[in-house]
Amino acid sequence: MRALLAIWRECVGLFVDDGRLVACVLLWLAACWILLRPLGWSPILLAVGLAAILAENVLRRAAERS
Repeated sequence: MRALLAIWRECVGLFVDDGRLVACVLLWLAACWILLRPLGWSPILLAVGLAAILAENVLRRAAERS
């Protein structure tokens, strides 16, 4: 059973390395779905928001390593 748990954690770790990044992306997706979809701006703002979240994460990680 412990081996299966270790395998599960490794598989999840491949896709979810940074919990803050995942939380921000999920919150942004929910915001776009609920608030922006009726306006018709959802695809544009979705892409811009995801790019901004990714850029913030990269800059934060770079600052942590230096």
